[in-house]
Amino acid sequence: MTGESGFQASVDVAPQEKKKFGNVMIIGLGMIGGSFAKALKERGLATLYGVDRREGELTLGVSTGVIDHPAELSAEFVSKMDIIILATPVRAMESVLSEIKPFLSKNILVTDVGSTKGSVVDAVRRVFSEVPPNFIPSHPIAGAEKSGVLASNSLLFEKHMAIVTPLPDSNPVLLDRLHRLWRAVGADVVSMDVEHHDHVLASSSHLPHLLAYTLVDALANGERSQDVFKFAAGGFRDFTRIASSDPVMWRDVFMANKDATLATLDHFTDRLADMRTAIAQGDGASMFGVFTRAKSARDHFLRLLEQRTIGSVKEVCPVSISVLPASSIKGDISLLGDKSLSHKAITIAALSAGMSEIKNVDLTGDVRITMQAFRDMGVVIEEVTADHLRVHGVGLRGLKAPIAPINVHQSRDSLYLLLPILAGQPFSASVVAEGKLLNRSMDDLFSLVRKMGGEVVSEVADCLPVDLSPGVPLNVSVDLTSGSERLRMAAFLAALYSPVEGCVTPFLSGVCHDEVLLRHFGVTILDHGVGFKVVAAPLIGTDIVLSGDEYEVAWLVVLASLLPGSELSIKNAGLDSAMFAFLSFFQSIGADISMPPQDEFGLYEGVLHAGFSELKAFSLTSQQSYQFRDELPLLCVVAAYSVGESRMQGVGSLPYHYEDRVLALVDALRQMKIVCHYINGELVIEGGLPQGGELDCAGDDRLALAMLALGARSQSLTKINDCQKLLEEFNELESVAMQLGFHCLVAQ
Repeated sequence: MTGESGFQASVDVAPQEKKKFGNVMIIGLGMIGGSFAKALKERGLATLYGVDRREGELTLGVSTGVIDHPAELSAEFVSKMDIIILATPVRAMESVLSEIKPFLSKNILVTDVGSTKGSVVDAVRRVFSEVPPNFIPSHPIAGAEKSGVLASNSLLFEKHMAIVTPLPDSNPVLLDRLHRLWRAVGADVVSMDVEHHDHVLASSSHLPHLLAYTLVDALANGERSQDVFKFAAGGFRDFTRIASSDPVMWRDVFMANKDATLATLDHFTDRLADMRTAIAQGDGASMFGVFTRAKSARDHFLRLLEQRTIGSVKEVCPVSISVLPASSIKGDISLLGDKSLSHKAITIAALSAGMSEIKNVDLTGDVRITMQAFRDMGVVIEEVTADHLRVHGVGLRGLKAPIAPINVHQSRDSLYLLLPILAGQPFSASVVAEGKLLNRSMDDLFSLVRKMGGEVVSEVADCLPVDLSPGVPLNVSVDLTSGSERLRMAAFLAALYSPVEGCVTPFLSGVCHDEVLLRHFGVTILDHGVGFKVVAAPLIGTDIVLSGDEYEVAWLVVLASLLPGSELSIKNAGLDSAMFAFLSFFQSIGADISMPPQDEFGLYEGVLHAGFSELKAFSLTSQQSYQFRDELPLLCVVAAYSVGESRMQGVGSLPYHYEDRVLALVDALRQMKIVCHYINGELVIEGGLPQGGELDCAGDDRLALAMLALGARSQSLTKINDCQKLLEEFNELESVAMQLGFHCLVAQ
């Protein structure tokens, strides 16, 4: 395939002003190839070389400014390219690949724009015996009925989808470049596996073309064809518009995607037969059902096109989540408020004087247990919307004695918030629980209540149920001996009831959400270096918008860093010192993260940006392992995809819950063929490419998220079982995944 247009073909790759995407060769200057070339050229993003068997198209390409230079499929040209785009008919790609094969290096990104992917991948395998890491298929969902280079439109891909279909061995750096290439011409890029792409396109694109061609042909050859076309209205014109497309191209498409097209056609034929039966039998109810369902589906489709809105997540009882490995995450997102913050904000607002508006609050799960407890003690809480509360606070000591024991059910968050508050009231109260909270030692929490001067009585030592009676209020001074977030907040609440001044010395230094939230409600908290002094003063009602869950933020950042083509913005990140330190460490090993600024209260609050990057292996000291104990499962995933050997010291010295979580993930890594060594409390992980498989998170929501990240770029599908807790804690997971393009499927 050579250019024989009369031009003197030569290549000038002088580096004087190399453009963003370097030298790009378009093979096939039809409407799609020409539009791609024109879009890159007008934006000044590449030097464009064109190849086409049709001498006239190549000549027009140069004369109309679609390309910069004519080219040939020879070593002189091919070897100097940075990107090669196959825009030939699908059936011609094998021949073209055979011609360029001798001149390709592994650093040249090769992609195509064909509307079928399975046949293209098969052609690549016939030529190369395998799919080289630098060949990554793609397909723009854009086009028109016109053909040829004169139909080129530099805006053709604006606000249209471009589907990238990477293979397990695709080079991640080149994959990221392909995402950026499509975005550069205005496309909204999504990732999809090859087989899924062909079935989706068979339904959404190929079948409509087949129906349009067949309908027009049938009517044109009918007895009343002249009148049919003479009196046809806009509906006929709109439905049959695509029958004006290139017949040669569509013949090749149906031959290349035969199996998926036949499966879709069989499904449609069955439904069409059902409709014929309904008409024949005068079954109006069946017809009306089809029409109303179709209208609803069509309306939903239009909303997706216009707004890309995602419906709210329905409450389901799933047991597993499957992760498709071809994903990237892109978009701007605001997460629902952190569930722990939701508990705390409701609590502090209830103890404040005056009304508080709490927005972006998570009202799912055990948050309602905390809310109900305060309602039982006389606090009026209005649910303005699904994520907006109006709390009429009663003051620090204004709660009323409940008529029955407070039941915290199985909520540890509710328990740790309520007990120090109840100990500070002028009445006695009882607290009961259910399930896992019974017969579990609460020594740390009960000890805190006793430091307040309260009396604690339980049938089984330091276990629930418990009776609390007020005593003489004492100044609370707490030196925390663990990094428990629940106990830290309980200590601050206890300090509020100190007659003069309370003191809380955290186990780890730095600003946490607890003191920031209290400051929002007017509490004076002084940092004196080793701890915090809490000055006794009334809390004042305020309006507050809660930031997103920090672990979910960290998970999304890790996903964006691992998945080529990702560009993520989290609009409502709120990072405390610990999470800021974690993300700063993540930056130090190569992560592409832009963090929000620090606000007046000490939080890093605002928009957080993250994108794909190549990550380096790392080492953690024992102190860092404890500091990042919550995020260690995510760091294990990062280590699995990093280049080199990563080491984490001190894992064996962590509290058992954290060590167990890490070791469960190590088992998952080994199951997915990642080499790990755990000796004398030190964990070593050798970077590689996880193979996929079936994993079990044992009902641990954070472990489940880490496993989802582990499967996101694996060689095959990954299924994680026992994920119900995850969907209870991260109830917007499905909608977030849909919005950002992360391919996961919840199944019962």
